Amino acid sequence: MLQDLRQALRALAKRSSSAILTVIVFALAIGANTTVFSAFNGFLLRPMPFPDGGLVMVYASAPKMGADDGGTDVESFLEWRKAPALEAGAVFTTSERTLQQGQPAERISVTRGTPSLWGVLAVAPAIGTAFTEDHAVPGNDRVILLSHRIWTTRFNARPDVVGQDVQLDDGFFRVIGVMPEGFGFPDRSSDAWVPFAYRVEGAPVADDGFESYTQGIGRLRPGATVTGLEAELNALERGVIARDRTDPDAFYEATGLTMRAVPLRDYVVGDLKQRLLVLQGLVLAVLLIACANVANLQLARLAERRKELAVRAALGAGIRRLARLLLLESVLLALAGACGGLLLAYGGIELVRVLGLERANDGFELALDADVLIVTVGAALLAALVSALVPLAELVREDFARVVQESGRANTGGVATQRWRGALVVVQIAAGFALLTGAGLLTKTFYELERQGPGFQPLGVWSAGVELPNARYADDAVRTRFFEQALAELKSLPGVATVGFATMLPFTSTDWGATVDVEGHRPLDGRLAQVAQLHSIDEGYFAALGIPLLLGRNFVAREAERVVIVDESLARAYWPDGNALGARMREAGADDWYTIVGVVPRVKHDTFTGDEYDATVYWHYLQRPAPPLTGMFVLRTVLPTASLTSAAQTAIARVDPIVALKDVVPMEARVAKALGPQRTPMVLTLVFAAIALGLAVIGVYGVLASAVARRVGEIGVRMALGARAADVLAMIMKQGAGMIAVGLVLGCAAALAGGRVLAAQIPEVDAFDSLVLVGAALVLAAAASLASWLPARRAARIDPLRALRQD
Repeated sequence: MLQDLRQALRALAKRSSSAILTVIVFALAIGANTTVFSAFNGFLLRPMPFPDGGLVMVYASAPKMGADDGGTDVESFLEWRKAPALEAGAVFTTSERTLQQGQPAERISVTRGTPSLWGVLAVAPAIGTAFTEDHAVPGNDRVILLSHRIWTTRFNARPDVVGQDVQLDDGFFRVIGVMPEGFGFPDRSSDAWVPFAYRVEGAPVADDGFESYTQGIGRLRPGATVTGLEAELNALERGVIARDRTDPDAFYEATGLTMRAVPLRDYVVGDLKQRLLVLQGLVLAVLLIACANVANLQLARLAERRKELAVRAALGAGIRRLARLLLLESVLLALAGACGGLLLAYGGIELVRVLGLERANDGFELALDADVLIVTVGAALLAALVSALVPLAELVREDFARVVQESGRANTGGVATQRWRGALVVVQIAAGFALLTGAGLLTKTFYELERQGPGFQPLGVWSAGVELPNARYADDAVRTRFFEQALAELKSLPGVATVGFATMLPFTSTDWGATVDVEGHRPLDGRLAQVAQLHSIDEGYFAALGIPLLLGRNFVAREAERVVIVDESLARAYWPDGNALGARMREAGADDWYTIVGVVPRVKHDTFTGDEYDATVYWHYLQRPAPPLTGMFVLRTVLPTASLTSAAQTAIARVDPIVALKDVVPMEARVAKALGPQRTPMVLTLVFAAIALGLAVIGVYGVLASAVARRVGEIGVRMALGARAADVLAMIMKQGAGMIAVGLVLGCAAALAGGRVLAAQIPEVDAFDSLVLVGAALVLAAAASLASWLPARRAARIDPLRALRQD
């Protein structure tokens, strides 16, 4: 084996230019595969900070009410946790609180969870104990578990912190434990956990004032399935509905209510899973093109070594020994390419991070860990084998006795070899065409979404949020005074044109959704109620974000009556001409009606491809129902947005020194991040398509250059008999055009099939676009034609006398 290794290294060194080109081809393809697999592994394969096998998110879905994920509540939880397929179930909710322990005070993420949460997650504290069922009783819930980060940074990792009291906002909690290092739930930004206490008073169940949006999680019993669990959940829910509703069938018809169970990883990753699968398929196509390209290079190398291999055979080397030698050379080249690919993957992973794909807080990190390295080596060995199959087949059928008898002046292989090489080029062109088309479809989708815009003007808009401590701002009037003073201070800053306030901004988080009644109108499409996203804003919000009024007027600082502004989606749904002015609406079940005084365009709040709610209602924050504890400020400025942060924090401190700004991000950055799910696959696919295009061009050039070298004598004879340079040029170009044409035809079929797969996985992408298809064909045909022209021009310049003497 060592002797074979030495011989393989000498053979590669002798033809170093070909070996280097092969390593580059392998490095590009393996680097692309390693980059995408690191993301695929990080999101879909690497373990989460807790044992996630069998974990499912449980929630109610009412699509006819515009609530695909309605979360759950305690009453529902007490029913669905009885499902036989569940080993355990829990509910939780997350919010920010101020940790007052030590100086300075710090806003931390606190998760409320029922005591059963720790059994569901199968994680125990590193120090102390977890919650017990007694902690779910109101009054017994003033205990807390700390994250390892908080324990080390705020308490200097002191074990005696267990048993001490810490202050969150206006309440004190007894520390009963510290969670293990690296643990985080529902994500790694979680800093502390407190019990989710509730009381059962027959029906309904009171939530003790906790957040209304509660999430459910459960762990499946061994052997149970998600499908079976969903059937049990819906059976249990039907029992609840039958008990509480006079006409359950009408309720289900109007709401479309179903109970859903989704594996936790799928729930958190969302539609990114489909995008990663698409990208993984694309890089496998790039690897296939690289294998075809390397096979072509190896066929050319084999043709040059025919005499050498024939001599080895004559000296007693068997075909198995020669095949092993060729395969070993292929493996060495692929492993060298894998090393280069890992270096490229470092840059590729950084590109993916810049594009916003990594979500480290959710526990999904991109890294070249041991699993990625193993897959990279495996991909290299597989590529080495696949790329060597055709050369090995040629080696097996070679007649070495005849080779020894040949003159050896044209060691470029026979007709069969040239046909193989032409077929491999056709494969490269076809696959490259499909990749170019896919990249074109993704690019068109991205720029179409960017052209449509988010519904507001983000350029030159600074944004940040605040969260007021409960103890100091429990009174509505105190909160009102804070926000009014804060807005006045921000308006006085130099360079600020307009200041606005909202409970939540686009692409930060959805505001609350609720059912609304429109006076004189029944809910649409047989719905039980119209559901809308509700935003509380001030009179400067629309101007600060550049949202125009389509009809009516804006809010004023002090409204004489209760008024709202709706978006055009809701207006057109109830009034065909979109004129909703003067109509009245209210939250379902509320007593107070609000008059619609304005209509604004549709604004994208969640993503560029769709919002959870298909209508939006804007209320003035002083009217509904009281100023919140959290809020977001937007400042339109002529200054660089980054320069405002310090001045804005100073302005807020003048109102209240303990209130700090959070989530300070220019609106442009929020919009760019919202486009990340579309930008990332577009950019990566463009990179992969460029690699595929380059490899296809190299393949065309290599085959035709080899054909010219093999036919030097023939070309000399033709020119001696009167053929013109233009005739020779046309002859070689025709050979190239044949490969290009066949490749484009096959590639067109592959592109059409790939477009359907792409559209199925990424719904916003069109399955077919004639301009994209034609554009991809023209780009590939032009590049391949240039690759054909270079060897054709060299053939046309052959000196017939020199060619005849050489032959």
